[in-house]
Amino acid sequence: MHIIQSPLFDFEAFIREGGQSRLAGVLESLSAEKLIITLEREHWTGRKGYSMRGMLAALIAGIINQCHTTSDVVRLLKKDKGVRLICGFSIDDMPGDDAFGRFLKKLVRHAALFDECIEKLVAKLREDLPGFGANLAVDSTDIQAYSDGHRKLPSDPDARWGAKKKGISRSAEETGKKKEPDIYYWFGYKLHLVIDAIYELPMGFIMTPANESDMTQMQPLLEKIGADQEKTRPEAVIADKGYDSQANNTFVYQSCKAAPIIPIREFKGAQLADICNAKGTHLCS
Repeated sequence: MHIIQSPLFDFEAFIREGGQSRLAGVLESLSAEKLIITLEREHWTGRKGYSMRGMLAALIAGIINQCHTTSDVVRLLKKDKGVRLICGFSIDDMPGDDAFGRFLKKLVRHAALFDECIEKLVAKLREDLPGFGANLAVDSTDIQAYSDGHRKLPSDPDARWGAKKKGISRSAEETGKKKEPDIYYWFGYKLHLVIDAIYELPMGFIMTPANESDMTQMQPLLEKIGADQEKTRPEAVIADKGYDSQANNTFVYQSCKAAPIIPIREFKGAQLADICNAKGTHLCS
């Protein structure tokens, strides 16, 4: 059993630690007992299978060691005796790709319990870190699916095509060359994140198909971490202009009682009197 310890590990010390120490620190801090008990209680047919606690620990070890697939996690278990020991597996009896695939399906069915684990960890961070959650940043990142989106029937039916503008290089900005940013396409999903902008630690996330607009996910993200609740309201919410909308600014200002720091989107030839110029730069009175 992983013992929950207090206080939480120091984040900078955590980064300096080796993989095994990081894994132990995460497992000791993550309150996942309810999720593990629920998974263990599910009916098994045939072979009993591997420990749910060990399977979850192995997946977390994979994230810490930058494993991109379950095959990478299996290779990690084979080569790292320390990780195997922490997860409770032996070299002669460890899960393979199929076992991790089945476990991931079970984990998805209990996504709400996994969210509870994250919520408890965020609540602990609020207690231990001064000002944690006062300044929030919202953004999204692309996650490519392991599926060919050009096929008529892709193997991942939930994945979609997404598009984003690539950033303009610094050299182009310095030389004053105006060039429309290139468009980047991918097939898969979007991970929408809200983080603490000072400690740079995630507080909540939502996964959507890649074609989902960033703009529509700001309010659900902030509601998910309780930013509209009196005890957990932030002071400021920072986002890029992809989140600029009247609904988002109103929600942040009125419901969260925070300052929305969101650049106004540029509209060619448009200018908002006494508010901004045609590039969306705010005018000071």
